[in-house]
Amino acid sequence: MDGRPLGEAWAHLSHVPLRAEASDTSECVNEVLAGETVTELELGRGDWVRVRLPDGYEGWMDRRQLHPVTTMWLGTPLRLAKASSAWKGVAGGWLPAGASVRCHDGRWWLGEWEVTPLDELPVVHEGSMCAWAQTMMGVPYHWGGRSGWGLDCSGMTSLAAALVGIHVPRDASQQVEVGTEVTPGEEREDDVAFFQNPEGRITHVGLCTGRGTVIHASGEVREDHLSQTKLARHEDGKVSHHLACIRRWR
Repeated sequence: MDGRPLGEAWAHLSHVPLRAEASDTSECVNEVLAGETVTELELGRGDWVRVRLPDGYEGWMDRRQLHPVTTMWLGTPLRLAKASSAWKGVAGGWLPAGASVRCHDGRWWLGEWEVTPLDELPVVHEGSMCAWAQTMMGVPYHWGGRSGWGLDCSGMTSLAAALVGIHVPRDASQQVEVGTEVTPGEEREDDVAFFQNPEGRITHVGLCTGRGTVIHASGEVREDHLSQTKLARHEDGKVSHHLACIRRWR
């Protein structure tokens, strides 16, 4: 451990695993994306630190993957919507969708590092949540993932919401409490479908397209058919999930 006191810190690497316990072998429950800030809560053994994200989610990460916040940050944060974009001054040279950058007086910043976009200039996503999710088709399912390089079901929906200015909790079991309920069959684009296990627990979530399908992360980001209370795979019609309810976030 480097000996610096606990405080506010920011992630400089593309997508850092947030783990349930202070161990590299522990479950990855979430990710801290480049440019995001965390509050350091507790030092663990070695280089481990327990942190809290701005949405309240907590977990353990390697402190070497953080830098302390030392200055007042200028500019409005912008979440990247493109699956991958190339940057000068960024570790590894690439950032995924979900990473947070800022522009101030024509200069771009990742945390406290000045960086330069090598692709077209990033812009605020102005389409629907589904329009963005369509660009993620084929992105692999990754438990705990919430970036353009790997997504779990609620990671996809929470990132889609953030890109259109809606802030929702990280997990599907919390997201189901947001918004208003919609009668099945009356859903429209960007309504959110929640699915349950045999015990009635919310275990899966996806975005309704308004044309009888749902975009969701299951194996990969995919689009499958919703018929009454069943979500069926488009390639073979096999039922994969059972509908619990549909919610409207906007």
